[in-house]
Amino acid sequence: MGKVEKDQKVWYSVKYTRKGAWINTKDLELLKLLYTNRILTLKQIKRYGRYILNSPESTIKSKLKRWLSNDIVSIDYLRTLGKPAVSCYKIGKNGFHILRNERVIEDGELVEVNIKNIKQPSHYFGIQDVVIDTLIEMKDKLSIISSTHPNYRTYLSDETKFNKEETIIIPDWKIETSEGRILNIEFDTGSQNLNRIHEKVDNYMELAKARPAENHFVLFVVADNRSEIYTTEYASTRETRVLNIKELIINKLAHRLENLHFYVCSAYRGSSIASNILKGVYPITRSHKESELELAVLSVQLNDDIDYTMEPREASAYYSNDVSEELYADSHFSVIDHVSNKKMDIIFKLAEEGSVDTLDKISYLETLISSKRIKREVDKLNVLYLSTAAMQNDVIPRDFQNTSFSQTQVWHYKKIPTPKPTNEVVRVIE
Repeated sequence: MGKVEKDQKVWYSVKYTRKGAWINTKDLELLKLLYTNRILTLKQIKRYGRYILNSPESTIKSKLKRWLSNDIVSIDYLRTLGKPAVSCYKIGKNGFHILRNERVIEDGELVEVNIKNIKQPSHYFGIQDVVIDTLIEMKDKLSIISSTHPNYRTYLSDETKFNKEETIIIPDWKIETSEGRILNIEFDTGSQNLNRIHEKVDNYMELAKARPAENHFVLFVVADNRSEIYTTEYASTRETRVLNIKELIINKLAHRLENLHFYVCSAYRGSSIASNILKGVYPITRSHKESELELAVLSVQLNDDIDYTMEPREASAYYSNDVSEELYADSHFSVIDHVSNKKMDIIFKLAEEGSVDTLDKISYLETLISSKRIKREVDKLNVLYLSTAAMQNDVIPRDFQNTSFSQTQVWHYKKIPTPKPTNEVVRVIE
């Protein structure tokens, strides 16, 4: 057997038998996934194979069956909620040796994982769902990211020590880009009380302070009913839990640290937000905000159904000296509606789905307007998301009286309604 080159395959024989398997680069990628993620359901593996490796699900299934007979992979079964057993695969001894021989991994020992030793299957496989879906979303950029199963050495308080007591936090998962974006994913089933979430947030604050040169993103993903492998029934929507975690973080001011960014969402939106973070879409840059707002204003001016004149205003006209510039809206306009001959002031804020910082700033601006603590009267705060899906799925804590929700794409077309004071599609928690 020789080293596997791109677009080639190598025969790996099984000791003391005539058995073996042809291994190509796609096979190595699939085996590495199993080794890194330790144990995955057949459905998760087939999904990865279909969207990342461009292999039909039937091909993946038959390949696993062949590998199983050669101890390249092994199988276990998970029984959930009275449903048929779910097939779960993990790397086998020969699969481990193949990866070592190809220098895909350098570890000296195979980490053994058994279904019966997994205390919380809903949590374990829930995080794997998020990871697989995130990798699929990042398909075109997989070469610049590393996906790792964290352990106590991941975030030691002192990198010269290897004592478990010295670790700051062990995330449920870690994905890092070659540009230095570090995404820590926490999967929340709701079984832990908020005191445990408090502790995690405190630990991430300690991590950010201990490593000021690193840029850390933390995504709390709340379990919903999207997965077939949960061992507990969950509601289809988990807005209350999402909101509670967001408000907990806001109250601790954890999101105010310059190199620490928090996002919270339901499981079915986890991969979308994770990919936006890893791709650099979130946080929205100043230049991106400016281009989106310029396009929105231009579309209003070109819209034949309305007759507005929009004049930009300096932010200093609206805020007193005790308001930090970080809390300002992104743009400010005096508007004349020539149809009704009405004059009004409107401010705009670009929003990121799931962002704790976004929620905090929207809430603050709403409070300034409603309590009339703003120097120049504002008729409306327009919150703009980058997509309809982001707008529809973000969790807003209450029905803001002075805030409208829309998305920038809507403003790019003619014949559109003026945003209403409230938007029914935004998830609102009373």
